[in-house]
Amino acid sequence: MSWLAYADESIRVDDGVYVLAAVALDRADAGRVRAAVRALEPRPGRRFHWRDKEPFERRDAAGVLAALPILPVVVVGAPVDPRRQERARRHCLQTLLFELATAGVDEVWLETRNPIADRRDLDVVVGFRSRGVLPSALHVGHARPGEEPLLWLADILAGATSAAEGREAAYRELIEGTLTELRIDLD
Repeated sequence: MSWLAYADESIRVDDGVYVLAAVALDRADAGRVRAAVRALEPRPGRRFHWRDKEPFERRDAAGVLAALPILPVVVVGAPVDPRRQERARRHCLQTLLFELATAGVDEVWLETRNPIADRRDLDVVVGFRSRGVLPSALHVGHARPGEEPLLWLADILAGATSAAEGREAAYRELIEGTLTELRIDLD
């Protein structure tokens, strides 16, 4: 069995919460899971994005996520100083990647942000490896959600968790049965 994971973030600036979410799955299931996720596509060529959806679409998306053969993992970091979001990302990324590597994941794809931020992520990963936090065999790269629908699952997971942090738990309740949630103090 070979595992891969897709990760995305959500930030609640008003609540001081940084969420980094990943969905891990067996590489053999990727095609079938990708096809199920494409059903959420609003129209061909358009990606699913949590923040653009109505509550009923969010419920449907959380229901799709809950029915798939995936391992959802979320790291919630707080409190987040809005001026120090990259620091929050580093701490959450370290925890998430360690957890995924421990679970047997050997390939992680983060949603791309921009070339400078992506390079910063990869430099941080090199630092984690040099400190012995991550195995060298764990591949970490970036992918575009318009090209990789499996990133939509991470977006749904991050969105549902973020909504729950804002006291709107109904979406996360749909997926809690298999959810691994880790909380870290960013003080």
